[in-house]
Amino acid sequence: MEPIEPKPASEIAPAPAAETRHPFEFRGTGAAYFGIWIVNLVLTVVTLGIFSAWAKVRTRRYFNGSTWLAGHAFDYHASPVRILIGRTLAFVLLLAYSISVHFSPLLGLVWFLAGLWIFPWLANSSIRFNARNTSYRNVRFNFTATEVEAFVALIVWWLVGMITLGIMVPFAQRQKDYYYINNHTYGGRYFETKFPVWRMYVIFGIGLVAFVVLFGSMMGLVFSLAWTMQQHFAAPPLTAHSVTTLAVMAVFYIGFLLIPPAIHTMIVNLSVSHTVFDDKHRLESTMSPLMMAWIIFSNVVLCIVTIGFFYPWARVRLARYQMAHLTLIAEGDIDAYVSEVFETQSAVGEEIGSVFSFDFGL
Repeated sequence: MEPIEPKPASEIAPAPAAETRHPFEFRGTGAAYFGIWIVNLVLTVVTLGIFSAWAKVRTRRYFNGSTWLAGHAFDYHASPVRILIGRTLAFVLLLAYSISVHFSPLLGLVWFLAGLWIFPWLANSSIRFNARNTSYRNVRFNFTATEVEAFVALIVWWLVGMITLGIMVPFAQRQKDYYYINNHTYGGRYFETKFPVWRMYVIFGIGLVAFVVLFGSMMGLVFSLAWTMQQHFAAPPLTAHSVTTLAVMAVFYIGFLLIPPAIHTMIVNLSVSHTVFDDKHRLESTMSPLMMAWIIFSNVVLCIVTIGFFYPWARVRLARYQMAHLTLIAEGDIDAYVSEVFETQSAVGEEIGSVFSFDFGL
């Protein structure tokens, strides 16, 4: 038997790098954000909204700086002036629309057709602006979608969903997630999410069943209440049975409010947990739909009860939960990888100052 010669080192496939889990962490506090928020609120009111651009930058810098991954925080670099320009442009467009439609209602059709082109540009510009001004360890993010991609994902697919009476809405939602995630980059390396559409149908199916069950139960209580009132017409309108029925109906109404955030959470978990970065690293989202629904609902109630003053704690509470259930599963040493990306990001940095990139959001 002839001896087996060892393969040259160049022909030996490298062993797969070990995976390391890096959970995200939010280190902000409600008290600290309250100080930023109250100053933002007062100065925005005093300046008739002009300071809102600076308020947004201060808020984003705080939340990005409080979000940590693998021992490093994120950062935000946007210029408030660019945000102010974007909002001024949006305000001018809205004002022009209102005035023109007032004098000639037929111009509404012209504005609608123009909006089919303007809206994708506004969406791309806002997302791109925030991505390019967000960094992690001095490496910038970016967003590369074209207006055509935005038009198809944000308008065409949702029109298809409405025309088909909701049957194609899960497809539309998946395309929207693909548009948002798959066009984001970090140091020039792409994120990509991909999953079977039946998973989206399951989520929407759960939401539909929950709505039907709640609506059917509520209508049953309504008919029960009506029948009881008819049988006891001479009695006071609010009998013990009526009060109980109204209380149960209130619980069902709360249930209706909890369903949308729960469904949204399941969609986020699905899209994020199938996201791969640079064909190597994965994201994992494990938020509980019921817990997210409760956090959002209770935040709204507490903000109403406190006349809005609970808002800073509500926002921090939500961010802390979201980050606590988001994990980066990296292939190999993340420090070495980020250093490699940093060395190759120069081409991306040239696009940071694009004059056509503005933030139009609030």
